[in-house]
Amino acid sequence: MSVWRRPKGMEWLAALFLFLMLREWLLPLSELTDTGTLWPFYMIVAGVLLLDLVVPYRWLTFPFKLLGILWIIHSDFFTSSFLSTEWLYNMYASLVRDVPLAFQQDWISMSLISRNLLFDLMLAILISMVTYLVLEQRQGLWFVFLTELYLAVLDTFLPYEADGAIIRTLIYGFMLLAVAHLTAISKRAPIAGKKRWTLWNTLIAPVLILAIVVSVAYAGPKKDAVWPDPIAFLTGGEEGPVGTMKKVGYDNNDENLGGPFQQDEALVFVAITNERTYWRGDSKDIYTGRGWQKGEREYEPILNLQTHQWKQMLFHGTETKEVRATMDFSRGEPYFTMFYPGQLKKVVSIEPDNATMVYDRASQQVEVRAGRVDMRAPREEAEPEEGGVPHPGEAPTGQPASGRAVQPTEEQGEQATESQSTGQKRSLPSRFLLKPEKYELEAEVPIVSEKAIMQAGSTYPIDIKQRYLQLPGELPDRVKELALDVTKNANTPYEKVRAIENYLRTGGDYKYETKDVPVPAPGQDFVDHFLFDSRRGYCDHFSTSMAVMLRSIGIPARWVKGFAPGSRVGTDSNGNDVIEVRNKDAHSWVEVYFPGQGWIPFEATSTFLSPVRIKYDLNSSEQSVTLPVPNLQENTAAERRNNRLDELEGADSPTQASWKMPWQAKAAALVLLAAGAYLAWRKKRVITYWWLQRQMRSHPNEHYSDRYKLLLQMIQHLHSRREPGETLREYVKRIALTGDKRQDLQYLTHLYERLYYGCREMEEKARSIAQQLIDRLTQQLKP
Repeated sequence: MSVWRRPKGMEWLAALFLFLMLREWLLPLSELTDTGTLWPFYMIVAGVLLLDLVVPYRWLTFPFKLLGILWIIHSDFFTSSFLSTEWLYNMYASLVRDVPLAFQQDWISMSLISRNLLFDLMLAILISMVTYLVLEQRQGLWFVFLTELYLAVLDTFLPYEADGAIIRTLIYGFMLLAVAHLTAISKRAPIAGKKRWTLWNTLIAPVLILAIVVSVAYAGPKKDAVWPDPIAFLTGGEEGPVGTMKKVGYDNNDENLGGPFQQDEALVFVAITNERTYWRGDSKDIYTGRGWQKGEREYEPILNLQTHQWKQMLFHGTETKEVRATMDFSRGEPYFTMFYPGQLKKVVSIEPDNATMVYDRASQQVEVRAGRVDMRAPREEAEPEEGGVPHPGEAPTGQPASGRAVQPTEEQGEQATESQSTGQKRSLPSRFLLKPEKYELEAEVPIVSEKAIMQAGSTYPIDIKQRYLQLPGELPDRVKELALDVTKNANTPYEKVRAIENYLRTGGDYKYETKDVPVPAPGQDFVDHFLFDSRRGYCDHFSTSMAVMLRSIGIPARWVKGFAPGSRVGTDSNGNDVIEVRNKDAHSWVEVYFPGQGWIPFEATSTFLSPVRIKYDLNSSEQSVTLPVPNLQENTAAERRNNRLDELEGADSPTQASWKMPWQAKAAALVLLAAGAYLAWRKKRVITYWWLQRQMRSHPNEHYSDRYKLLLQMIQHLHSRREPGETLREYVKRIALTGDKRQDLQYLTHLYERLYYGCREMEEKARSIAQQLIDRLTQQLKP
């Protein structure tokens, strides 16, 4: 018995197309779940396909598949040697803790190690089953259909664009069926010598058919959709227009705010930091009445990240606390925009290390680019050419962008240019955007002096007033009237800011809501609709309303977006917090300008608390007080105020208490189930034969062909299997049966061939004899 087999070229090609189809099943995980990188799943799929292709006995491949899964788990989660037992003990401890949680279906509370291990094992088993059915049994059509149906459902009902995946699957599936068919033909009629290439030349026909069909479908005219969008239909609301359901997360396009969204648990990044605070990404200054846009940019190229330092990019003249943060996007969702706590001071390291940056000094946005490029310029040119540094958010097309590029600063001169007095080549960041996988930052958060900010006054610089007091001319007067009424008892700008902030958080009877969120009617102002009509919304509604109300009474403010602090999941060896930030933590807030202080953040959304430190030194001795990030588990039901915090967590209502089976009982049931499965595997021949006998007894005697096929299955199960291309007569002569049994089987085979190929009706007498012979053989055959 050989434990190896040598697959032919066609079999390798079929396995390749099957791998590509399985890959289409995995690709949506990175968008629809918190799955970061997909390479471990690709390795599992490829490894299972390879082992099942070269080893004919699947039970023999199980230890190798399990060893490969353990190696992948070790490389993802452990730093010790693979040969050590420490990591195995830690994994065993995780499984012992998480198995009861799995029985309770509490997947979120399970550790990443257990979740990944169980998923990898399930994936390996499923791939092995698919390989057997598609490659060995050549039942590929159902798998192609199921894959297309899976992608169509995702594209229709979930936020996943599957147009390209559907076309690719059609190509892979068609080629898989063609290769499988040719493989079956080659086994029945082997081709030797130079004629072997005839089989490969046969593949030209399906390739040409696919090329023509896909080209015509792509180039041909297409009508608009006849059916309405099912998502809009299913999520459409009650009275008044309601927006289509969106997925919560960080997005660069904020021109049309509002509408409902669905919570998304997908992981964005894991941070290790000594301070929990907001992760700032970008700010916008032009309010259009529907959303936010950016005004004029002031770009600064940054080529040497290790030597460049940001100074007072947001605030100044205040006491600060140093923050160090390491942000890992490898298992999450990387972005071109860099997120940082407080105000950025230095980028210590970044992966990949060829990254450069573009810094927008107007909005304090930092965008990552893929390396640097050398540009030629006239000797007398002092400014970079128009479009040298592209617009933030531009797709990596390589084309020049609109916007104003600035001269590299003096401290960057040596990196950004080559002696412009003698040479004509200068370096700029690449036009191609880059999503870094990991970076380490040095930053600082302000400790705001209440006394200093109260005395800041309202003498704003001209450029600040021109940019950050902008409002659309169509803004209804009642928005300003409301702001004046809320701040009528406030004397200083800081007191007015606090008054509007507190009004939106607690005094205006506004409700935090994510699902039942109407959008304004055409032509209606977004803030006006929220403040006076709907009175329900989420962070975009609260923050935009605060910024607009402040601007209406002459206080410069702008809209800021990024992520809330996230969820603390542990600590590292230095006592720093390990934090997971997910799509549901995407957030927006307000920054207000104070002379001598700079931009100070404020929080208008009722379910969030600003983590800014305030030094209450106005009427008392100096003391530093930190406003903590809310721990949602510690709030009482009364404090949640109509389930606002429940909604923030993605829960519609508190969990009802119910009786649960002890985990010991579930573990015992699992052991019994495993023991039963083992016994069933040992007795599989007996069980299979019993099942075939039961099928035989339940089959009507009139269906001779079906009963004969069941009898043939029994014989194949108890003796040897019928070889591909072997006729029934050849097979009956080959198997080892005693004389009477062989004679009966030959007679039954003759009747089946006459019935099947001769298209004749069986006489009643012959039918009766055949049924008696089948019953006798069924009783005589024993496992």
